[in-house]
Amino acid sequence: MSGALEQLRQDVVQALNRGGVAAVAAMEPQGRKRWDTPVAAVGLAGLSCRPGGFQDYLGTGKNPDTGAEEERYGRGAELTLSLDLYAPRDAGEGACQQALARMSEVLLTGGAGGLEVAEITAEQVEFLHQDGLYRLPVRCRCAAWLIVRRDAGGYFTDFEVKGRLV
Repeated sequence: MSGALEQLRQDVVQALNRGGVAAVAAMEPQGRKRWDTPVAAVGLAGLSCRPGGFQDYLGTGKNPDTGAEEERYGRGAELTLSLDLYAPRDAGEGACQQALARMSEVLLTGGAGGLEVAEITAEQVEFLHQDGLYRLPVRCRCAAWLIVRRDAGGYFTDFEVKGRLV
């Protein structure tokens, strides 16, 4: 497997960092270090699939590597990313709100790792006494296509995540 969902998560982390929002993939060791500015911990919170066509047949398209016309199979999907924001005690809960505004701008104008953003929702800011951090839980719903790959024998071997069907 190519790790398509992990690649998507890393793409979102990179896009946020380029857009001025400090971000790490959730559960990475550097995510545990102390930050002096707000940081987003990016993870996959959910995935739901729907049929992409008749028996998941999506039509034909050109293979980008060989240029040959081939059949495509896959499913429509909705991915939900967790983008929890953490801010140090001395930055205050307002830092989470400011980071949410900036993060929303980055995602709505540039997409989430190539996926179109359907909705961004945030809960209430909470203070984690044990960690000395403010936390703002954020979810981002995105529309996607999971396009499967087949080997020479016709068996499905892997998939890639696409923002639109091409």
